[in-house]
Parts: sequence; C-alpha cells; structure tokens
Amino acid sequence: MKIALLSTNHDLGGAAIVTRRLTDALRLAGHDARMIVARPGEIIPGDPAVMAVDRRKWLPPFLAERAELWVKGVRRKDIFKVSTGRYGVGLHRHPFVAEADAVIVNWASQGFLSLASLEKITATSKPVIYTMHDLWPATSLCHLPGNCPRFTETNPCATCPYFNGKRGSLLRREIAATKRRVFAADNLRLVAVSNWQRDQALRSAILPGKEITVIPHPFPVDLYTPGEKVTPDGKRLIVMAAARLDDSVKDLPAAIDTLNTFAWEYPALAANVEVAFVGELRDDTELKRLRLPHTSHGLLTPERLRDLYTRATVVLSSSLYETMGATLMEGMAAGAIPVSYGDAGQTDIVTDTVNGFLAPLHNPASLAFALSLAFQTALDPDTEITPAFLHTEVARRFSPSTIASRYLSLLPPLIPPLLPTLP
Repeated sequence: MKIALLSTNHDLGGAAIVTRRLTDALRLAGHDARMIVARPGEIIPGDPAVMAVDRRKWLPPFLAERAELWVKGVRRKDIFKVSTGRYGVGLHRHPFVAEADAVIVNWASQGFLSLASLEKITATSKPVIYTMHDLWPATSLCHLPGNCPRFTETNPCATCPYFNGKRGSLLRREIAATKRRVFAADNLRLVAVSNWQRDQALRSAILPGKEITVIPHPFPVDLYTPGEKVTPDGKRLIVMAAARLDDSVKDLPAAIDTLNTFAWEYPALAANVEVAFVGELRDDTELKRLRLPHTSHGLLTPERLRDLYTRATVVLSSSLYETMGATLMEGMAAGAIPVSYGDAGQTDIVTDTVNGFLAPLHNPASLAFALSLAFQTALDPDTEITPAFLHTEVARRFSPSTIASRYLSLLPPLIPPLLPTLP
C-alpha cells in the first residue's frame, strides 16, 4: 500500500519526530510510506522515506498566512499560535499524494496543507487520517485553546484572545465554516493522541458528531535502557524536561513550589536528591528559588537526554495540561518513575500507583505528595514498579510497530483488480 504522510517539518518538533517514527514503522510493515515535508531539515541524501517540496513553493504561502494574520490583528508574539489553513502548496497535486492509496495528515500547518487542498484530497474518496497533534481542527484558528471555551460555543471563536479587539471576526467565522464542511467528510478519520485530547475535541462546535479514534504516539523504546539509579555518593536524580521550560503551559513556577514543598515536608526523602532541568530557559529567576541542588542543562542532544533519563529516579511534569506527555514516556522507558498531574493526556501514560503517581489537585502540596510516594517506591526493595517494569510498560503499549498496526486497522484493505478471463 502507498501511504503519504503530510508534515510541515521533517525533524523539527515533536509532531514531526513521531511522524517519522510512524513512517519508518509502516515501511517495516511492508508498505511504501513516505513523508511529504516543507522543511526538510537534515535529510540523508537518497532517503526514500522523505520527499521535500520545493522551498520556493512553500515560502510564499507561509509568508502570506503570517501577513494576513498580522493585518487581521493577531499580535506579533502570538503569530505562530494560530493558523488559517487558507494557504498551501497544493499538496493534492503532489505526484505521490495523487498516487497514494491512503493519506495521513500530521501537523501540516503554516502554509503547507490548505483546507482547500485537504478537501480536494478527500474528494478522491481515498481514506484520509488526520492526526490531531494539537486541537487546531476543533478550533477556528488556534492550535492550543488552553482553558478558552470559545471553540465549544454555537458561534465558535466569535471572539478570540489572540486577536486585537473584534478584528478578524469575519475570518474566524469563515474558517470555522470551512473546517466544519471539510472535516465532515465520511472518508476522513480523526485520530487523537490521548483520551483527554479526544474529549476536548468532542466539545467542539466545529466537529459535531465526528467520530474520533485515540491512537498514541509511537515511541522508540529500544533506544532507552534503564541504568543505575543511585550515584556513587548516594544521590538520586529528578529530571524535568521540555523544549521550553519557560512555556507557560509547563508551569515552571509550580514545579519549583512543588520541589520546595517536597524538600520542606519530606526532608528524609529529599536529603540526597538533585534536580536536572532540560530545555530552553531565557530567565532563570525561578530556579534561584529552589532549595534543592540543581543543574540547568539547556537543550540537550537526544543522546545526552537519554543518558540523563537513564540515571533518573523520577521524571517530573508540572504542566497545566499535556496532549500526551512525551517526557513522561521518555523517562519511563529509561526506568524513571513518572510524577505528574492527573487530569489531561498524562493519564493515557500513567496509571496512578500502578506505573507512576498522579496528583489529583493542581497545587504544590498535592504534587509534592505524589513525588514523595515515588521516592518511597524507589526505596522499597519489594516494589513492583521497577525500572525494568516501566521500560516494559512503554514497549508493550507504545512501540512503533504496535502504533503502526493501529493506524493500518483504520484503513480498508486493498482489493486487487480482477484479472481478465482468458478465452
């Protein structure tokens, strides 16, 4: 089967990375799967799994979309938090997309795949799967609505905090109507990466009655190996990682408050604990409040990050919400106990007290208590939540071959044409 996977980026960002993993898994399963990308990044010459469009075709629609958003009143700091889907490179005309037996749309925003082009792809009646790496299909324009409920209203996104005043209201209404029509196609299947994300999308006034299937991200568990969790001098490590630690969604201040509460309320458990922060951080003021020994590593290569996880006892997330929670999965694969809040996509990875610990309330005391339970578990010689168990949990549920099989189950099998009857 020929399968085209559409992704704006090849190796930039989480959505692109998991798309490449899915592509490779589909190819290993015997299918001719290829990524069609706008930003090729570092593609190995001759890589048969990736096809990049001419940059000269993608740059004009990319710039046109940004310019329109700015003219319509989107603030400069928010210009990449929204997309219109009005501009694209005409992917329905791409030779491999036209030949493909099925199309899987991943994160293809910012002037790459337009809604008009998507509609023309669905008009061919070939099966189309749209993987929601964020909630853009469920909103008028934004990728992550956060706590904003406007996408659930009868007139979705009539007002929008990303726009200056009432400017852009006609644009938002037009895009919402277009999405409602395009995503209603019977041969277009929506896939959410977590149950929480599915529940959010089902609230959308743009997707009334649309069936949404949950399939998590594929994860290369074989790259991760649990290691020794105690340093020679008896130290234990907590890792908190994000692309941007100062992203408001990651709620770094809450993490510092949690760690300080842990140090204050559970001094025996915190006595030999160090904290490693990984990710871009423009202002380290928050870290100066932390009472525990800590190191800020900045952005690390995948290899160095895996090494850090290998030595970690706990992987911590204080995010307000996660569509899935990739860092928790990474830590688990390396044998670190995951600790997080328990009311979003993290619950698709972590089952409280079974393979990690979830805080029921968004406050430092609740998360610090979950952190204390994780360290008590790590110190318990009879615990069933061992590094090997955590690694196996990720392999069983999220391996690329498992996830590829779930995608293929959504595609009808190809029926070969009947051979003509010989006289």
